[in-house]
Amino acid sequence: MTLVSDGGASVNSLARLLNPKTIAIVGLSDKSPVAQFVAPTLESDAEVYFVHPTAQTVLGAPVYQSISQIPVPVDAVLSVMSAERTVALAEECAALDCGGIVVYAAGFSELGAEGADYQARLVDAVNRGGMAVIGPNSLGYISMPRSLHLTASADYHPAAGSVSVVSHSGAMIGGIAIAARQRTGVGISRLISAGNEATIDMADYLDFLATDPDTSAIGLVVEGIRRPAEFFRAARRCIAAGKPIVALKLARNSRTQQMAASHTGALAGNAWAYDVSFRQVGIQLAYDLEELVDRLAVVSQLDPGRWTGVERIGVVAGTGGFASLAFDVAEAEGLVLPPLDSLAEWVAATIPGITVPNPLDTTGFGATFWTDIVDRYGGCDELDAVVFVNMWGDSDDTPMYRRLIEDVAVAARRYGKPVAIAAGAGAVGAFAKEVIGDDGVVALGYGIRGTLRGLHTLNTFVHDRESLSSAIDVVAPIPRPSTHVTDAANGSRFLPFGEVMALLERFGIPTAPYLVLGDGDDVASPSFAGPYAVKLADVAHRTELGAVALNVAPSELPSAVAQMRDIAAAHGVAPTVAVQPMTVSRGELLIGIDGRSELGPMVMLGLGGVFVEVLQRIGGRPAPLTRADAESLIEEFRDVHLLHGFRGSEPWHLDQLADTLVGFGQLAAAGHEWIESLDVNPLLVTADGLVAVDALCIVRDGD
Repeated sequence: MTLVSDGGASVNSLARLLNPKTIAIVGLSDKSPVAQFVAPTLESDAEVYFVHPTAQTVLGAPVYQSISQIPVPVDAVLSVMSAERTVALAEECAALDCGGIVVYAAGFSELGAEGADYQARLVDAVNRGGMAVIGPNSLGYISMPRSLHLTASADYHPAAGSVSVVSHSGAMIGGIAIAARQRTGVGISRLISAGNEATIDMADYLDFLATDPDTSAIGLVVEGIRRPAEFFRAARRCIAAGKPIVALKLARNSRTQQMAASHTGALAGNAWAYDVSFRQVGIQLAYDLEELVDRLAVVSQLDPGRWTGVERIGVVAGTGGFASLAFDVAEAEGLVLPPLDSLAEWVAATIPGITVPNPLDTTGFGATFWTDIVDRYGGCDELDAVVFVNMWGDSDDTPMYRRLIEDVAVAARRYGKPVAIAAGAGAVGAFAKEVIGDDGVVALGYGIRGTLRGLHTLNTFVHDRESLSSAIDVVAPIPRPSTHVTDAANGSRFLPFGEVMALLERFGIPTAPYLVLGDGDDVASPSFAGPYAVKLADVAHRTELGAVALNVAPSELPSAVAQMRDIAAAHGVAPTVAVQPMTVSRGELLIGIDGRSELGPMVMLGLGGVFVEVLQRIGGRPAPLTRADAESLIEEFRDVHLLHGFRGSEPWHLDQLADTLVGFGQLAAAGHEWIESLDVNPLLVTADGLVAVDALCIVRDGD
């Protein structure tokens, strides 16, 4: 049996823990407040054993006084005891053949040093026993198809299905269960509360779910990621296996980050880095629990054989209000409802007073022409998917709605494209599930926005899966340059001007010519023509010192250099001077590296100069970048107009910019052990191309 190592866990042990044939529940009594939550497990196909030092029976079953008395190997151990007693239990299990332990108890790493000893002993025990552990400070897990409730969460009775969710916040699994229960057609496979992640973390859970036959779509509620490289590799495996992932990132500001750390002991870093990193690997984003469930609902209901890009959506609505609302919501969610010119003549001739084919308002005449409408829209080559909106609730009109939905299902089977039934508000009536059957031809949505979000997720997943590479290139590390300069103002260390410019050149980033003059060097004529820009080279904030002279004529160069050296002497900074040719530009970009993200180095792009402050617009991608990553990052700035050309102006050398971003990604990955940050501001946009005239690279303290 493989031991836990470096934050990972034995795949076999985790599989045993989550798919147990035998279960030991330790410390539970009939008086326990969680007894009713665990009770459904007795209806599962697993053998359940209870361990308690004094109770005679638990939930009507006999009791063992010690786990070592159980006569068979135990796949899953559930501890409902205190931290101290749970650690002792883990140490006992380490000598037995146990798959793993679910730990409810708090009092571990989330308490800091006070709980550090308990957590260290717990980790040591599971390592020795080759076990997996869920938690501590966890609400355990639920497997709806198997009725496994090793949980301290109430049973909210969601339908069994194929959506699996892993959450750092334990209470969130209850919220997800409630949201799923409210939505007709959505079913849950697994709900897992990760807790403190003493040994098992999000990367391990994704690895397990990638091959789990009971999971078709995955939701994550994330406070922080402990092992980014392993996490993103596991996410790629899930997506390659045809399993969409939607994540809700908690702790999006400094206050909630503090709350998260005190609650679970999990990391809770910069939300911006999470957003761009998730998008790059194909993980889609949600911003509340309802959106998380809605985004997974459509893909979990449709047969994967019907999954396709749904860029062009048709909407058939029962009223004009629903039709109008659907168009507005679709536009807000980034979906396209094409005008359907091919159906305009037929619509005008068939439905009196209606001239707009999409969204189609069938008010007063829908029932009369319904079969023909469904067939026309289902078979329309201009549409990738169709949504039928009405008040499909359980009511006196249910028999009529049943007939209408049956027509939709028949057309869906005939034409094979994704079809969704959306209630104007709330859930579709439960009868609809009986009508459409279980063959995945129609998905049932929750309201107009929820349904359209589900289709948006389907479309994004299909396109991302086609474009994502299966592996991330490994970039060989480079050593930190041996020389640096210390900023007297804040004590940070940065590379000398010549070193950082050479570093940029090494990674294919275009730089302006330069001449570096050390203290006492004669002022030789540069190899490039003037006029010149003259500046103190190794100063972090030279503008504040007035240490820049522009448009210096060749004859004025010696005096300009002398002036810079006088400024250096007056302020006690390095007297090294840099000379560069003046560069005429028509725009400025800010480009750089942020090495402080807990997810790894990030490459950043923005408009330079005053636009940084005015627009407050920065985009980014985790390093290293592929060419496709760079192009998608540039595309994010199309709405700003400047980069892509404006009023007849030429674009800002976008091919070269993509190459430059890839080079920055290679540099960021190669120097991730020591680059704290690297800023090129500005990267000038000239008539001939892009050129970096300056850069500031802050290096980390220590070796």
